[in-house]
Amino acid sequence: MCTKEEIITLIELAKRLEKTDPTDAARQYFLAAEALVRGAREHPEEERTYLELAQKSFLKGKELRDKRVQMKKLVKGKSEIMFEDIGGLEDLKSEIRMKIIEPFKRPDLFNFYGKKAGGGILMYGPPGCGKSLMAKATANEAGANFIQVKSSDLKSKFVGETEKNIAELFEKAREKQPTIIFFDEFESLGSDRTDAPAHDKSAVAQLLTEMDGMEAKEQQILLLAATNEPWSVDVALRREGRFGVTLFIPPPDLEARREILQIHLANRPIEHLDYDVLVRLTEGFSGADLKAMCEMATDIPLKESFETGERRKISMEDLREGIKKTKSVLRQWFAKASEQVKRRKLQEDFSELIKMSETEKEMAVIN
Repeated sequence: MCTKEEIITLIELAKRLEKTDPTDAARQYFLAAEALVRGAREHPEEERTYLELAQKSFLKGKELRDKRVQMKKLVKGKSEIMFEDIGGLEDLKSEIRMKIIEPFKRPDLFNFYGKKAGGGILMYGPPGCGKSLMAKATANEAGANFIQVKSSDLKSKFVGETEKNIAELFEKAREKQPTIIFFDEFESLGSDRTDAPAHDKSAVAQLLTEMDGMEAKEQQILLLAATNEPWSVDVALRREGRFGVTLFIPPPDLEARREILQIHLANRPIEHLDYDVLVRLTEGFSGADLKAMCEMATDIPLKESFETGERRKISMEDLREGIKKTKSVLRQWFAKASEQVKRRKLQEDFSELIKMSETEKEMAVIN
Protein backbone atom coordinates (compact mmCIF):
# COMPACT_ATOMS: atom_id res chain seq x y z
CA MET A 1 0.00 0.00 0.00
CA CYS A 2 1.33 3.45 -0.96
CA THR A 3 0.94 6.34 1.44
CA LYS A 4 -0.30 9.72 0.21
CA GLU A 5 3.28 11.04 0.39
CA GLU A 6 4.56 8.15 -1.76
CA ILE A 7 1.84 8.77 -4.34
CA ILE A 8 2.78 12.46 -4.49
CA THR A 9 6.41 11.40 -4.98
CA LEU A 10 5.39 9.20 -7.94
CA ILE A 11 3.53 12.09 -9.58
CA GLU A 12 6.42 14.53 -9.02
CA LEU A 13 8.84 12.00 -10.50
CA ALA A 14 6.58 11.59 -13.54
CA LYS A 15 6.50 15.36 -14.06
CA ARG A 16 10.31 15.55 -14.01
CA LEU A 17 10.57 12.70 -16.53
CA GLU A 18 8.08 14.12 -19.07
CA LYS A 19 10.74 15.75 -21.27
CA THR A 20 13.68 13.41 -20.74
CA ASP A 21 11.88 10.03 -20.69
CA PRO A 22 8.17 10.30 -21.57
CA THR A 23 7.77 6.51 -21.68
CA ASP A 24 8.88 6.15 -18.05
CA ALA A 25 6.88 9.25 -17.10
CA ALA A 26 3.72 7.60 -18.47
CA ARG A 27 4.51 4.47 -16.44
CA GLN A 28 4.87 6.53 -13.25
CA TYR A 29 1.55 8.28 -13.90
CA PHE A 30 -0.17 4.91 -14.37
CA LEU A 31 1.37 3.59 -11.12
CA ALA A 32 0.16 6.70 -9.30
CA ALA A 33 -3.35 6.24 -10.77
CA GLU A 34 -3.48 2.62 -9.55
CA ALA A 35 -2.31 3.65 -6.06
CA LEU A 36 -4.92 6.43 -5.93
CA VAL A 37 -7.72 3.99 -6.85
CA ARG A 38 -6.60 1.71 -4.00
CA GLY A 39 -6.45 4.75 -1.73
CA ALA A 40 -10.06 5.59 -2.60
CA ARG A 41 -11.15 2.16 -1.34
CA GLU A 42 -9.09 2.49 1.83
CA HIS A 43 -10.23 6.05 2.57
CA PRO A 44 -13.95 6.21 1.76
CA GLU A 45 -14.23 9.62 3.41
CA GLU A 46 -11.87 11.00 0.72
CA GLU A 47 -13.00 8.72 -2.12
CA ARG A 48 -14.01 11.52 -4.48
CA THR A 49 -10.71 13.38 -4.09
CA TYR A 50 -8.66 10.20 -4.65
CA LEU A 51 -10.66 9.19 -7.75
CA GLU A 52 -10.41 12.65 -9.33
CA LEU A 53 -6.64 12.60 -8.88
CA ALA A 54 -6.51 9.03 -10.22
CA GLN A 55 -8.37 10.07 -13.37
CA LYS A 56 -6.07 13.07 -13.95
CA SER A 57 -2.98 10.90 -13.46
CA PHE A 58 -4.29 8.18 -15.79
CA LEU A 59 -5.21 10.68 -18.53
CA LYS A 60 -1.79 12.32 -18.32
CA GLY A 61 -0.09 8.94 -18.64
CA LYS A 62 -2.33 8.03 -21.58
CA GLU A 63 -1.55 11.36 -23.29
CA LEU A 64 2.20 10.74 -23.04
CA ARG A 65 1.87 7.14 -24.23
CA ASP A 66 -0.36 8.09 -27.18
CA LYS A 67 2.07 10.82 -28.19
CA ARG A 68 4.96 8.33 -28.31
CA VAL A 69 2.84 5.96 -30.40
CA GLN A 70 1.96 8.80 -32.76
CA MET A 71 5.62 9.79 -33.13
CA LYS A 72 6.56 6.20 -33.97
CA LYS A 73 3.91 6.20 -36.69
CA LEU A 74 5.26 9.44 -38.10
CA VAL A 75 8.80 8.10 -38.36
CA LYS A 76 9.10 5.64 -41.23
CA GLY A 77 12.04 3.45 -41.98
CA LYS A 78 13.95 3.92 -45.18
CA SER A 79 13.24 1.82 -48.24
CA GLU A 80 15.87 0.27 -50.51
CA ILE A 81 15.24 2.66 -53.41
CA MET A 82 18.34 4.14 -55.06
CA PHE A 83 18.91 6.75 -57.78
CA GLU A 84 19.04 4.04 -60.45
CA ASP A 85 15.44 3.13 -59.58
CA ILE A 86 14.23 6.65 -60.46
CA GLY A 87 13.87 7.44 -64.15
CA GLY A 88 15.46 10.63 -65.46
CA LEU A 89 16.38 13.72 -63.38
CA GLU A 90 20.08 13.12 -64.01
CA ASP A 91 21.07 16.79 -63.56
CA LEU A 92 19.17 16.88 -60.28
CA LYS A 93 20.80 13.67 -59.06
CA SER A 94 24.22 15.15 -59.84
CA GLU A 95 23.39 18.30 -57.89
CA ILE A 96 22.14 16.31 -54.90
CA ARG A 97 25.30 14.19 -54.92
CA MET A 98 27.40 17.35 -54.67
CA LYS A 99 25.29 19.16 -52.10
CA ILE A 100 24.14 16.28 -49.90
CA ILE A 101 25.61 12.85 -50.49
CA GLU A 102 29.31 13.61 -50.82
CA PRO A 103 29.39 15.94 -47.77
CA PHE A 104 27.84 13.13 -45.73
CA LYS A 105 30.23 10.49 -47.10
CA ARG A 106 33.41 12.61 -47.08
CA PRO A 107 33.10 15.25 -44.34
CA ASP A 108 36.91 15.47 -44.02
CA LEU A 109 37.27 16.66 -47.64
CA PHE A 110 34.49 19.21 -47.28
CA ASN A 111 35.85 20.42 -43.94
CA PHE A 112 39.20 21.00 -45.68
CA TYR A 113 37.45 23.41 -48.05
CA GLY A 114 35.42 25.02 -45.28
CA LYS A 115 32.19 23.25 -46.16
CA LYS A 116 30.11 20.89 -44.06
CA ALA A 117 27.11 18.60 -44.27
CA GLY A 118 23.83 19.74 -42.85
CA GLY A 119 21.31 22.48 -43.39
CA GLY A 120 18.11 22.36 -45.40
CA ILE A 121 17.04 21.82 -49.01
CA LEU A 122 13.57 22.60 -50.32
CA MET A 123 12.38 20.50 -53.27
CA TYR A 124 9.42 21.91 -55.15
CA GLY A 125 7.47 21.10 -58.26
CA PRO A 126 4.21 19.62 -59.55
CA PRO A 127 2.64 16.62 -57.82
CA GLY A 128 3.66 13.10 -58.80
CA CYS A 129 7.11 13.96 -60.17
CA GLY A 130 9.29 12.09 -57.68
CA LYS A 131 10.03 14.44 -54.76
CA SER A 132 9.36 11.81 -52.10
CA LEU A 133 11.21 9.09 -54.05
CA MET A 134 14.19 11.42 -54.49
CA ALA A 135 14.33 12.08 -50.74
CA LYS A 136 14.33 8.35 -49.89
CA ALA A 137 16.94 7.57 -52.52
CA THR A 138 19.12 10.44 -51.28
CA ALA A 139 19.18 9.01 -47.76
CA ASN A 140 20.10 5.56 -49.07
CA GLU A 141 22.81 6.90 -51.37
CA ALA A 142 24.27 8.91 -48.45
CA GLY A 143 24.06 5.99 -46.01
CA ALA A 144 22.15 8.20 -43.58
CA ASN A 145 19.38 7.46 -41.11
CA PHE A 146 16.06 8.54 -42.68
CA ILE A 147 13.05 10.04 -40.92
CA GLN A 148 10.02 10.81 -43.07
CA VAL A 149 7.17 12.83 -41.64
CA LYS A 150 4.09 14.48 -43.06
CA SER A 151 4.08 18.05 -41.82
CA SER A 152 0.31 17.95 -41.33
CA ASP A 153 0.73 15.07 -38.85
CA LEU A 154 2.98 17.17 -36.61
CA LYS A 155 0.36 19.86 -36.21
CA SER A 156 -2.06 19.77 -33.29
CA LYS A 157 -5.09 21.82 -32.33
CA PHE A 158 -3.85 21.98 -28.74
CA VAL A 159 -1.73 24.95 -27.70
CA GLY A 160 1.97 24.11 -27.58
CA GLU A 161 1.60 20.54 -28.86
CA THR A 162 2.90 21.26 -32.38
CA GLU A 163 6.05 22.84 -30.94
CA LYS A 164 6.57 19.82 -28.66
CA ASN A 165 6.17 17.45 -31.60
CA ILE A 166 8.78 19.37 -33.60
CA ALA A 167 11.21 19.36 -30.67
CA GLU A 168 10.76 15.58 -30.20
CA LEU A 169 11.36 14.97 -33.90
CA PHE A 170 14.71 16.79 -33.82
CA GLU A 171 15.66 15.01 -30.60
CA LYS A 172 15.08 11.67 -32.31
CA ALA A 173 17.24 12.81 -35.24
CA ARG A 174 20.07 13.74 -32.87
CA GLU A 175 20.06 10.26 -31.33
CA LYS A 176 21.43 8.67 -34.50
CA GLN A 177 23.54 10.77 -36.85
CA PRO A 178 24.00 11.33 -39.74
CA THR A 179 20.27 11.75 -40.24
CA ILE A 180 18.06 13.12 -42.98
CA ILE A 181 14.65 14.43 -41.91
CA PHE A 182 12.21 14.62 -44.80
CA PHE A 183 9.16 16.89 -44.42
CA ASP A 184 6.45 16.03 -46.92
CA GLU A 185 3.67 18.58 -47.60
CA PHE A 186 5.97 21.21 -46.11
CA GLU A 187 3.63 24.11 -46.87
CA SER A 188 1.37 22.75 -44.10
CA LEU A 189 4.03 23.26 -41.42
CA GLY A 190 6.14 26.11 -42.77
CA SER A 191 3.38 28.34 -44.10
CA ASP A 192 3.83 32.08 -44.56
CA ARG A 193 3.32 33.81 -41.18
CA THR A 194 2.08 37.11 -42.63
CA ASP A 195 -1.61 36.35 -42.16
CA ALA A 196 -1.29 33.06 -40.26
CA PRO A 197 -3.01 32.24 -36.94
CA ALA A 198 -0.89 32.51 -33.78
CA HIS A 199 -0.36 28.74 -33.38
CA ASP A 200 0.96 28.47 -36.97
CA LYS A 201 3.39 31.30 -36.28
CA SER A 202 4.59 29.49 -33.15
CA ALA A 203 5.19 26.29 -35.12
CA VAL A 204 7.37 28.11 -37.68
CA ALA A 205 9.24 29.86 -34.85
CA GLN A 206 9.95 26.48 -33.19
CA LEU A 207 11.21 25.05 -36.46
CA LEU A 208 13.52 28.04 -36.94
CA THR A 209 14.83 27.61 -33.39
CA GLU A 210 15.61 23.93 -33.97
CA MET A 211 17.37 24.67 -37.27
CA ASP A 212 19.47 27.47 -35.80
CA GLY A 213 20.45 25.27 -32.85
CA MET A 214 21.34 22.44 -35.21
CA GLU A 215 23.83 24.59 -37.08
CA ALA A 216 25.32 26.04 -33.89
CA LYS A 217 26.12 22.54 -32.59
CA GLU A 218 27.48 21.37 -35.97
CA GLN A 219 25.23 18.33 -36.04
CA GLN A 220 25.12 15.98 -39.02
CA ILE A 221 21.43 16.48 -39.66
CA LEU A 222 20.13 17.43 -43.08
CA LEU A 223 16.60 18.64 -43.67
CA LEU A 224 14.80 17.87 -46.91
CA ALA A 225 11.37 19.32 -47.56
CA ALA A 226 8.97 18.79 -50.44
CA THR A 227 6.12 21.03 -51.47
CA ASN A 228 3.73 21.57 -54.36
CA GLU A 229 3.20 25.15 -53.13
CA PRO A 230 6.64 26.77 -52.67
CA TRP A 231 5.10 30.25 -52.74
CA SER A 232 3.31 29.40 -49.46
CA VAL A 233 6.51 28.66 -47.51
CA ASP A 234 7.56 31.40 -45.08
CA VAL A 235 10.41 33.54 -46.43
CA ALA A 236 12.41 33.14 -43.17
CA LEU A 237 12.57 29.39 -43.79
CA ARG A 238 13.99 29.92 -47.28
CA ARG A 239 16.96 31.96 -46.12
CA GLU A 240 20.57 30.74 -46.34
CA GLY A 241 21.45 28.42 -43.46
CA ARG A 242 17.90 27.11 -43.27
CA PHE A 243 16.17 25.91 -46.45
CA GLY A 244 18.54 28.11 -48.44
CA VAL A 245 18.84 25.69 -51.36
CA THR A 246 15.75 25.22 -53.53
CA LEU A 247 15.67 22.45 -56.13
CA PHE A 248 13.02 22.30 -58.83
CA ILE A 249 11.74 18.79 -59.57
CA PRO A 250 10.40 19.05 -63.14
CA PRO A 251 8.04 16.69 -64.95
CA PRO A 252 9.89 13.88 -66.74
CA ASP A 253 11.26 14.78 -70.17
CA LEU A 254 11.15 12.47 -73.17
CA GLU A 255 14.09 10.26 -72.16
CA ALA A 256 12.96 10.18 -68.54
CA ARG A 257 9.47 9.05 -69.60
CA ARG A 258 11.04 6.24 -71.62
CA GLU A 259 13.04 5.11 -68.60
CA ILE A 260 10.05 5.35 -66.24
CA LEU A 261 7.88 3.30 -68.59
CA GLN A 262 10.60 0.65 -68.89
CA ILE A 263 10.90 0.48 -65.08
CA HIS A 264 7.13 0.02 -64.58
CA LEU A 265 6.80 -2.55 -67.39
CA ALA A 266 10.02 -4.46 -66.65
CA ASN A 267 8.43 -7.37 -64.75
CA ARG A 268 5.23 -7.63 -66.78
CA PRO A 269 4.45 -9.77 -69.85
CA ILE A 270 4.62 -7.35 -72.78
CA GLU A 271 4.55 -7.61 -76.55
CA HIS A 272 7.03 -5.65 -78.64
CA LEU A 273 6.39 -2.01 -77.71
CA ASP A 274 7.23 1.13 -79.65
CA TYR A 275 8.60 3.32 -76.87
CA ASP A 276 9.20 6.21 -79.29
CA VAL A 277 5.45 6.41 -79.85
CA LEU A 278 4.62 5.95 -76.17
CA VAL A 279 6.87 8.76 -74.95
CA ARG A 280 5.37 11.14 -77.53
CA LEU A 281 1.83 10.23 -76.51
CA THR A 282 2.63 10.80 -72.83
CA GLU A 283 3.92 14.36 -73.24
CA GLY A 284 2.81 16.29 -70.14
CA PHE A 285 2.55 13.20 -67.91
CA SER A 286 4.09 13.06 -64.45
CA GLY A 287 5.86 9.99 -63.10
CA ALA A 288 2.73 9.17 -61.09
CA ASP A 289 0.60 9.52 -64.25
CA LEU A 290 2.86 7.07 -66.10
CA LYS A 291 2.60 4.54 -63.28
CA ALA A 292 -1.20 4.84 -63.22
CA MET A 293 -1.33 4.47 -67.00
CA CYS A 294 0.70 1.25 -66.86
CA GLU A 295 -1.63 -0.12 -64.19
CA MET A 296 -4.72 0.66 -66.31
CA ALA A 297 -3.14 -0.91 -69.38
CA THR A 298 -2.26 -4.05 -67.41
CA ASP A 299 -5.83 -4.39 -66.12
CA ILE A 300 -7.19 -4.80 -69.68
CA PRO A 301 -5.66 -8.24 -70.50
CA LEU A 302 -5.94 -9.25 -66.85
CA LYS A 303 -9.72 -8.79 -66.84
CA GLU A 304 -9.99 -10.55 -70.20
CA SER A 305 -8.23 -13.59 -68.75
CA PHE A 306 -11.00 -13.93 -66.15
CA GLU A 307 -13.53 -14.42 -68.96
CA THR A 308 -11.50 -16.34 -71.54
CA GLY A 309 -9.17 -18.33 -69.30
CA GLU A 310 -6.31 -17.35 -71.62
CA ARG A 311 -3.32 -15.22 -70.76
CA ARG A 312 -2.15 -12.69 -73.29
CA LYS A 313 0.61 -10.12 -73.10
CA ILE A 314 0.18 -6.37 -72.67
CA SER A 315 -0.02 -4.76 -76.11
CA MET A 316 0.49 -1.30 -77.61
CA GLU A 317 -3.29 -0.99 -77.91
CA ASP A 318 -3.66 -1.63 -74.17
CA LEU A 319 -1.17 1.13 -73.44
CA ARG A 320 -2.85 3.51 -75.87
CA GLU A 321 -6.13 2.88 -74.06
CA GLY A 322 -4.42 3.49 -70.69
CA ILE A 323 -3.07 6.80 -72.01
CA LYS A 324 -6.56 7.89 -73.12
CA LYS A 325 -7.98 7.18 -69.66
CA THR A 326 -5.21 9.01 -67.78
CA LYS A 327 -5.99 12.63 -66.96
CA SER A 328 -2.87 14.58 -65.97
CA VAL A 329 -3.15 17.67 -63.76
CA LEU A 330 0.26 19.11 -64.68
CA ARG A 331 -0.98 21.92 -66.91
CA GLN A 332 -3.54 23.05 -64.33
CA TRP A 333 -0.82 23.02 -61.67
CA PHE A 334 1.60 25.07 -63.77
CA ALA A 335 -1.11 27.65 -64.53
CA LYS A 336 -1.93 28.04 -60.83
CA ALA A 337 1.74 28.01 -59.76
CA SER A 338 2.71 30.68 -62.28
CA GLU A 339 -0.19 32.90 -61.19
CA GLN A 340 0.67 32.57 -57.48
CA VAL A 341 4.40 33.19 -57.96
CA LYS A 342 3.81 36.29 -60.08
CA ARG A 343 1.15 37.65 -57.72
CA ARG A 344 3.61 37.42 -54.80
CA LYS A 345 6.50 38.76 -56.93
CA LEU A 346 8.64 35.65 -56.39
CA GLN A 347 9.74 35.16 -60.02
CA GLU A 348 13.44 35.38 -59.14
CA ASP A 349 13.09 32.79 -56.37
CA PHE A 350 11.31 30.28 -58.61
CA SER A 351 12.63 31.15 -62.08
CA GLU A 352 12.71 27.51 -63.25
CA LEU A 353 9.01 27.13 -62.44
CA ILE A 354 8.15 30.26 -64.45
CA LYS A 355 10.25 29.08 -67.41
CA MET A 356 8.58 25.65 -67.38
CA SER A 357 5.14 27.27 -67.11
CA GLU A 358 5.79 29.24 -70.30
CA THR A 359 6.84 26.01 -72.06
CA GLU A 360 3.63 24.31 -70.91
CA LYS A 361 1.59 27.22 -72.30
CA GLU A 362 3.30 26.90 -75.68
CA MET A 363 2.67 23.14 -75.75
CA ALA A 364 -1.01 23.69 -74.96
CA VAL A 365 -1.34 26.11 -77.92
CA ILE A 366 0.40 23.65 -80.27
CA ASN A 367 -1.81 20.78 -79.18
